[in-house]
Amino acid sequence: MNSRNKFIVVVVLMLVAVLFIEYRMPRRFQWNPTYSHKDAQPFGCMVFDSIMAQTMPCGYTVVEKTLWQMQRDSMLNEPHGIVILSTENLEPDLLEPILALVEQGHVVLVGASINMYEWEETLGLQIVWNSSFDIRYIAGKRFAKRPVRWVDTDGYPADTSLCRVYDSMINNIVIPNDSSSFKLLATYDDGYYSVKESKDSAAIAISMSKGKGELILLSAPLLMTNYAILDYDNGAVLIHRLMNRMKHLPVIRTEAYISEEAGEKESPFYVLLERAPFRWALYLAFIGIVFYCIFTARRRQRPIPVITQPQNGNLEFVCLIGTLFWQEGNHQGLLKRKLTYTAEEIHRQTGLDIMDGDSEKETIAQLARLTGMDPDNLRVVIRNVKEAADTSYRIVTAAEVKALIAELDKIVSNI
Repeated sequence: MNSRNKFIVVVVLMLVAVLFIEYRMPRRFQWNPTYSHKDAQPFGCMVFDSIMAQTMPCGYTVVEKTLWQMQRDSMLNEPHGIVILSTENLEPDLLEPILALVEQGHVVLVGASINMYEWEETLGLQIVWNSSFDIRYIAGKRFAKRPVRWVDTDGYPADTSLCRVYDSMINNIVIPNDSSSFKLLATYDDGYYSVKESKDSAAIAISMSKGKGELILLSAPLLMTNYAILDYDNGAVLIHRLMNRMKHLPVIRTEAYISEEAGEKESPFYVLLERAPFRWALYLAFIGIVFYCIFTARRRQRPIPVITQPQNGNLEFVCLIGTLFWQEGNHQGLLKRKLTYTAEEIHRQTGLDIMDGDSEKETIAQLARLTGMDPDNLRVVIRNVKEAADTSYRIVTAAEVKALIAELDKIVSNI
């Protein structure tokens, strides 16, 4: 085994070893909220969407279209349940089409991670910032979980505790200016806006009826993720009760208002860089390729020799054979080889076989049409050449050979 092969073997073994070690190491969760249909991390929505697709009676789909695009594509001609989860500030202009859809009979659930302050005046409520989630402030520390209670009495026991969550998972607190215009669905006891003092003080989920539909505002969208739906104590019951309000409609969840992070995961290269084992394997592969190219290039540098174009000796060979037959006076053999060559050339260009005696008449007629020659003269020439080439007792003179070869050349040139 030469040194180059040894180097390749060492690089491959290193890649396998690093990949195995990194694969066996514990994997870390990613706690960045994405609400992505393709994200299986705690704050993605892969599991959430999968469970909703199986439990919603009238169907559940995930699209990447805005409300305007769905209306353009006639997806919202009939009433639907629409779920909007966002990691960004929702634009003030979005409220008007949402209210229009609600009035038409749609049930729209809106959950924003940051704020919806621009909507306060139009809807008649106050949105008070509570906290933003950051795993660095929670990991390794002891924080008490606080209860989320369900206060809507339509079909459920009032003031029942649904789950207990960390304070930082509640982004905002919603305070209606006029409680008669809204229906409180769920409240949160954070110790300051205590539900024991006033159930109107710490709402995190409220609904408003308008026209034939309903608008649901959720100020804690982290409770609509994989993390929450997989654990009863983290909000699974809250999710099902909120989604139950649109169970009579086909439900669409749009990802048009989330950040671009979820879209980046569609790239295979991004997947390789996201996982530590694949990332290190990729790095080592690149390093190995670079070293391989460097050392291989240094060892294989050679001057490029000037290669002369090979000469075609077929013509010289044919001339040599013809000269040999001519010098020996073998006129009949020379004529026979000329006939064979002419027959092959005619067959190559026209597909006709002049050596076939059974179809000679038809062949001569077709060849005459192709060459424009007289069929009778063409038949006489071919018969004379065949007779002179194949008759052993006949003596062919040099003049006769020249004349017959000229006739054969004339046939080929007229094709």
